Amino acid sequence: MEISIVDREEFIDGPGREELAELVKRILAYLDLSARSELCVSLVSDGDMRELNRQYRQIDATTDVLCFPQKNEANPDLLGDIVISYQTALRHSRRLEITVEEELRLLIVHAVLHLLGFDHKKKKERETMREKEKEVLNYLAEAG
Repeated sequence: MEISIVDREEFIDGPGREELAELVKRILAYLDLSARSELCVSLVSDGDMRELNRQYRQIDATTDVLCFPQKNEANPDLLGDIVISYQTALRHSRRLEITVEEELRLLIVHAVLHLLGFDHKKKKERETMREKEKEVLNYLAEAG
């Protein structure tokens, strides 16, 4: 699997980026995705996230995570890009009284599921996605 972690602001240190890449690999392996899967996770500031959200969703506000699917018939292993506002993740983790690593884990699981076609616009979709998120998070917790 080819997992890229982009962190130009250096929100996390080198070993933290490696741990994040390993986390993504474990998620993809659990979801039985190809060993040739490719995915990029970018950690950005609130300002950068606000600009991306404005540009791609016409929402002039920051958000925690955005997904950009790229998988197609010509590139079935290219899953896409996940962009996470580290600052928003940090705020959420403090509010929820969890570690920022736990919040990042939740955001990445959520985003990967979006890249695989899961959604939460409708009630039934939301329930299905939440159940899958719980399943993956439980696996990660048990696997250590």
